[in-house]
Amino acid sequence: MENILDILSEVLGTSVSEDSSVDNVAGWDSLKTLQVVMALDEAGYEIPLEKIAEIKSVRDILSFAVKAQ
Repeated sequence: MENILDILSEVLGTSVSEDSSVDNVAGWDSLKTLQVVMALDEAGYEIPLEKIAEIKSVRDILSFAVKAQ
């Protein structure tokens, strides 16, 4: 989980926690969400395509992200 938070912090340009969301992180929009998904993919995590539109918070990402085999 810490690795995911590090990736999110880097992409979003600010420190994030499990309580962070699009509502309380400045600049977190749909483009940033796609950048997060791509960065997680490069780090070996997969998020199902059908779940990407549902991402609104760090908790969503943590629940959707699966370590690739």
